[in-house]
Amino acid sequence: MTHRHHYSFFQAQLQAHSSLIASDILDLLEKHYPKEYSGLEAKDREQLISFLNKLVGMIGENVVEKGNSIQRATDLGESMGEAVSKREGVLSDYIEKLSLYKEAIWTFVENQTRGRNESFKQLMEIVNRIDTLFNYIVHGFTMAFSKADQRKVNDYEEKYLKLSTPIVPIMDHVAILPIIGEIDEKRANVIIEETLREANELDIDWLVIDLSGVYQVDDLFMSHLEKLLTSLEILGLKPILTGMRPDLSMRAVQMGLVSKTKEDVITKATLKQAVAMLYHQTSKPKQA
Repeated sequence: MTHRHHYSFFQAQLQAHSSLIASDILDLLEKHYPKEYSGLEAKDREQLISFLNKLVGMIGENVVEKGNSIQRATDLGESMGEAVSKREGVLSDYIEKLSLYKEAIWTFVENQTRGRNESFKQLMEIVNRIDTLFNYIVHGFTMAFSKADQRKVNDYEEKYLKLSTPIVPIMDHVAILPIIGEIDEKRANVIIEETLREANELDIDWLVIDLSGVYQVDDLFMSHLEKLLTSLEILGLKPILTGMRPDLSMRAVQMGLVSKTKEDVITKATLKQAVAMLYHQTSKPKQA
C-alpha cells in the first residue's frame, strides 16, 4: 500500500492529540454508561485515560500501514481482553464500548478534514483503515475473553472431577475410593493424581476401590485401573478391589490384570466383605 500524504497527516494528528481523543472517549463512556463511569475515583480515571491515550496512539501510529500493524492491534486487543476477563461482564457489552472508542476517533478525523483538500475518498480510506485496526483489536479481545472463559470451564470441571471421586477414611489407615460412572482420559488422570495425593496425606495403608458403580468397561478403563494399582503399589499401599461385576472380572482376566497382580491386589465381591476383612486384619495384635 502506498503511504500517501493524507495518511501521514492523520497519523501525526492522531498521535499529537491522543490525550484529547482519550478524553472524548471517556466523555462518551460517561454519557452512555453514567453509573459505571461518572463516579470514577481519581486514580481509576487517570489509569483509564492513560490506557485510552495509549490505544489512540497505537491507532495513529499504524494508520500508515506497517508490517506488524495487524499483529500490534491484535496484541493490544488481547491484552485488553485478558484484563477485563478478570471482572464480571458480558462480552457484547465490552464490544459495544469499543465502538464508542472508534466513534470518538472517527469524529476527530472528520473534524480534521475541515478546511483541507482531502476528498471524500481519502477520508473513507482513513476511516476504513481505522476500522480495520479496530476489527483486529476486537478479534484479539474476543480471543482472550474466550480463552479466559475456557479456563474457567476447565477449572470448574477439574473441581467437579475432584469432588466426584472422594477418598473416604473409614478406620485407621484404611479408606474407600468409590468410582462411579464413566471414566475418560481426563477423569482417570484426576482420579489417579488425587488418590495418590490424598492417600499420602491421610497416611493410608489400605485403599478399597469400589467398582460397583462402573458401567462401561473397556480397554481404556482397564488400562487406567492398572496404572492406579501400580501407582498405589509403588507407594506401598495395599489396594482391594470390590464390586467387580462378571464382565469386569472377565475383562481383567483377559487383560492379565488380575493374574498379573493377584499377589498384590485383593479382590472381594462386596464392600461389606472388604470392610469385614480389614476390621479383623487391623484389629489383630501386633507381633512382639
